[in-house]
Amino acid sequence: MTMPSPLLRRMPVPELPRLHQIVLPTPWEIGPVQIYLVEGDPLTLVDTGVMRPESRRALEAAFEELGYGLDDVQRVVLTHHHSDHMGQAQTLRDAGADLELWVHEDDAEDVELYSRERDERIELYSALFHEYGVPGALRARQEEHIRGWIGTEAPVCEPTRVERRLRDGDRIPFKDFELAVLHAPGHTAGHVLLHEPQSGTLLTGDHLMGEAVPFTESYFLPGSPDLCDPLQRRPRFRGLPAYLDGLRRLRRSTFRRILPAHGGIVDRPARAIEEAILFYEVRVQRIERALERAAAATGWASGWDVWRLLFPKLDPVIQMHTRMVMVIGALDVLEEARRIHVERNAAGTLVFAPAR
Repeated sequence: MTMPSPLLRRMPVPELPRLHQIVLPTPWEIGPVQIYLVEGDPLTLVDTGVMRPESRRALEAAFEELGYGLDDVQRVVLTHHHSDHMGQAQTLRDAGADLELWVHEDDAEDVELYSRERDERIELYSALFHEYGVPGALRARQEEHIRGWIGTEAPVCEPTRVERRLRDGDRIPFKDFELAVLHAPGHTAGHVLLHEPQSGTLLTGDHLMGEAVPFTESYFLPGSPDLCDPLQRRPRFRGLPAYLDGLRRLRRSTFRRILPAHGGIVDRPARAIEEAILFYEVRVQRIERALERAAAATGWASGWDVWRLLFPKLDPVIQMHTRMVMVIGALDVLEEARRIHVERNAAGTLVFAPAR
């Protein structure tokens, strides 16, 4: 007798009997990723897991238990472009699946041109950190560290083509129901949520998770500086303000359950939304207080000054990146709320001062 796989959870939403949760291993600290299979025509996967042998074996085992092979997949819908979500899309094609891949238009290029260096946006982040005061020698050492780490890591993903570029408000049809696409940028520019209104179910990818809060991105976009901006800043994706705006919009809806990519199943969606908002509001307040201290002597401080004050014991080469992006995101939030002033000093660095 074949024992049921602990990696397959059938019908986590009773009202959606054709939807199943599959738990796949990843090589990272965050632990396994949860993807979703929708039976029917077309047989559809929401996310795919990371491109590693152990992840493929787990996916094959879950498919076998449900009576399918990997080559039966007809459609893949990605919540976003990160490798633990898109990593096995090309693997499925190599296994014989004649599938269409659907992803939001703002993440489509990252899927089709995927590389680990592109995913890390090394040069874009180095330019951003320069604008926020991180010294050049430190940025060079950090770039060298990241490139070295990328060079030693086994492949986790391959580029693959996109057939359908999604937008907010699009519908993903099935025989008995449909999923509405909700654009929810922050974790990536093209992150989406998938909403089934009759059951009150929301598939959230990394936007909302059971036991964690996602990091948000911030990086320069193509284009010239904004001529209306007296500081002549380059266009930039500002992930944290977008993420918080998206969470506050979710407050207006009533969901019965959340199916995330990490952390089981969330049966108290309103609480999860409030906890994610509170997580970042607390950190924005902490960064605002740090800015007040850092600017006490001269009246102005850079983002790098704030980072050093908050994290004096961390190794800036290895441990700066995500925390510096959070500092920049918090400064974006504070600027939008008019709680800080921004100038560019003689060295070309952006500097900040409390508004009060």
